Amino acid sequence: MGNGADLSRQVTVTLSPADYERLFFQPSAPRRGDLAKRFANPTLLGLLGFLIPYTSTVLTLCQLSGSEPPYTLIGLSGDYYFLGCIAMNIAGICEFILGNTLPFAVFVIYGSHWGSLAYTQDPIHETTAPFAQLGGATGAAYNSSQAFHNVTMCLVSFALFIASVRTNVFFSLTFFGLLGLFAFIAAADFYVPHVKTEAQLEHVNTLLRCAGGFGFIGLICGWYLAILEACEAVGIPNKLPVLDLSSRVFAPKTNKVQKET
Repeated sequence: MGNGADLSRQVTVTLSPADYERLFFQPSAPRRGDLAKRFANPTLLGLLGFLIPYTSTVLTLCQLSGSEPPYTLIGLSGDYYFLGCIAMNIAGICEFILGNTLPFAVFVIYGSHWGSLAYTQDPIHETTAPFAQLGGATGAAYNSSQAFHNVTMCLVSFALFIASVRTNVFFSLTFFGLLGLFAFIAAADFYVPHVKTEAQLEHVNTLLRCAGGFGFIGLICGWYLAILEACEAVGIPNKLPVLDLSSRVFAPKTNKVQKET
């Protein structure tokens, strides 16, 4: 090529849908520019920040090894504050900087949920004190507030579940599990004020175990994705399938990514 020739040219890079989703967990094209090259991929941090308190919560709801919700959950407040809330919000802000909308929303919303849960159940804040004249922690007024929160989180999980059907199967199943988890916790909250007998108390525990069962779906899928992301971060080759959906559900005409060099 002679001197003075135009050195700009267009290069087309083809990414497989699996590589696509492992890196971004969203169906839109990777963002152009140097940010993705200069900054770390925050998805692994967000996943682990979610999974650490989530795993303990699900095992507690399943009432394994003598755990008793909601009392055992109070002991997890530290995990909710620092791993769930802070780590996930940091990851969410980083996803925002990189221009990844869906992971940004997921990490910030669920990270803030962990912070809300930690604040509510932390004894230092005495959130049940204003309800002392209304039955306290077992009264209808307090439990309705908690149930309404979980109903709302169920709706959030449903909306994100719909969006996730264009990502991959494991990401989508995680939200399906969250949907059932919040729904059954809400049902338990609504039922608590009506508990008068041991049989009714056992019904509440059954509802919480059902919540834990649905949560276990997200637990398995979430750790599977975390393993994929950890391997990707250090370049360990693995052939575990991600079961991409972006090429099957409302698939775009092309999966080619173009960049100017």
